[in-house]
Amino acid sequence: MNPHPHPHPHPHPEHTAEEHRVVIVGAGPVGLAAALLLARSGVAVTVLERDEAPSTHPKARGIRPRTMELFMQWGIADPLYEIALPEEANRFIYCDTLAGEEIARTGEVEASGPSVSLARACRVAQDSALRSILGAVRAEPLVTVRLGSPVVAIEQDDDGVRAVDASGAEHRGDYLIGADGAASAVRRLLGIGMEGVPLIGYGQSIYWRGDLARWTADRLCIQFHTGARSGHPASVASVDGKDRWITMVMQPASESRPEPPTPEEAREIIALAVGAPAGEEVEPEILDITTWRISAQVAERWREGRVFLAGDAAHTFPPTGGFGMNTGIQDAHNLAWKLAAVLSGDAAPTLLDSYEAERAPVARSNAAWSAENGARFRRIQAAIAAGDDEALAAQLDEQRGHVDASDQDLAFRYPSGALDGDDPNTGSPLTEARLGSRFPETWLEIDGETRSSNTDPARGFCVVVADPALRAPARAVLERVGVPGSTALAAAPVLGASSAAVIRPDGIVAWCGDGDATEWEAALLRILGRRR
Repeated sequence: MNPHPHPHPHPHPEHTAEEHRVVIVGAGPVGLAAALLLARSGVAVTVLERDEAPSTHPKARGIRPRTMELFMQWGIADPLYEIALPEEANRFIYCDTLAGEEIARTGEVEASGPSVSLARACRVAQDSALRSILGAVRAEPLVTVRLGSPVVAIEQDDDGVRAVDASGAEHRGDYLIGADGAASAVRRLLGIGMEGVPLIGYGQSIYWRGDLARWTADRLCIQFHTGARSGHPASVASVDGKDRWITMVMQPASESRPEPPTPEEAREIIALAVGAPAGEEVEPEILDITTWRISAQVAERWREGRVFLAGDAAHTFPPTGGFGMNTGIQDAHNLAWKLAAVLSGDAAPTLLDSYEAERAPVARSNAAWSAENGARFRRIQAAIAAGDDEALAAQLDEQRGHVDASDQDLAFRYPSGALDGDDPNTGSPLTEARLGSRFPETWLEIDGETRSSNTDPARGFCVVVADPALRAPARAVLERVGVPGSTALAAAPVLGASSAAVIRPDGIVAWCGDGDATEWEAALLRILGRRR
């Protein structure tokens, strides 16, 4: 990251580091994703990060297919797929210890296949995703990142917003995004509360290096869950498929945060989970130890004037589901095109009202889904401890929906927001264009090329039609409205009962139906908050 303003040879003179169009607080995956998307839309951005260096703790360890679709669009997916665990690792294994008896494992899950998405889940750690996004951000001259700059004050008026960091430096912008994590300073400064379950318990994560190949090489998995019968439950998860691991233990809710395990205690936890026989003990190299709150909460509101919340600043989920970072990156994807459209004059500021309306229901759904996954783990551990094979089998069957979460990940629908009209279709959002949903994976003919509807680079707005004769009217609509975009020809089944669909820059169906070009144009103008 470049800590100085405009380190690139061709700065944009209309902005300075202190007066960029958007200020982003937080240089994690969510904040950097927003910066990348805004910069690629021509918006100058300052990113303020509290820490002096990016975190190297792996944290989350899974990128869902929808987020990988976005990474494919942004050109950062391939390096992550190269280091990911293989697809056959997509399961949980339950055992007394890694070296001891294996009790159960989740069943094989059929891959959804390219008919649902050309992207597949990517089992890598969050720090790898962060490095991948950061590499793309570094290539953007419109982004300035300032490390070691905790924000201590935020002021705003009709002309813009001002963030003050701990050094007293001021950073001005038209808008500000708070993407600064679960303990968000931005949320606190705005006085925004959280709704939901504030404390489920505490997680303690031990990041370490050691050789477990003799017990794990032929049974790759998302996580080993150990110790249900011994009363010392812990999970062991591979970070890199080689010799880096995360061992996690859970602590009950309490008024005070428990102290992290000492290195000696951490080695004892690892030893109990591995269960190596005498003479084969593992000698773990402890790399990091963290303790964090487990909660299932969503912010009371996601916007205060010119300031927006995104990622963990807006919602916190239990780690059981892998939707935290994924939901946050998709928050950024939703918000960035709207900010860019307003700042360019393509849309009215009222478009920004749709951000919370669309993303908050998704966050609530993902919070509840993740909490249920956590409860299921506890039911599985209880069934193992009690020797209840029937209950165990039932819970393992349910857990298949945790491992393959295509519906939760890809079939979400926005109930309201930057949408127009009624939905004439009734099929699954995975196969048929539905108002407020991601446009289904299909091949589109665009500018003489056959392209994926979800993994090729975004094209601004897109009008998809089934009849080639409708392409010229669709192009004329985009030209009259004056927004970046393209037209596409699709096979009729994906449009269902519609003859056309208007797709937003974030891939969401904004309108679909059987109207003519006049109706498409009116719908597009209404979505953008503009009059004829």
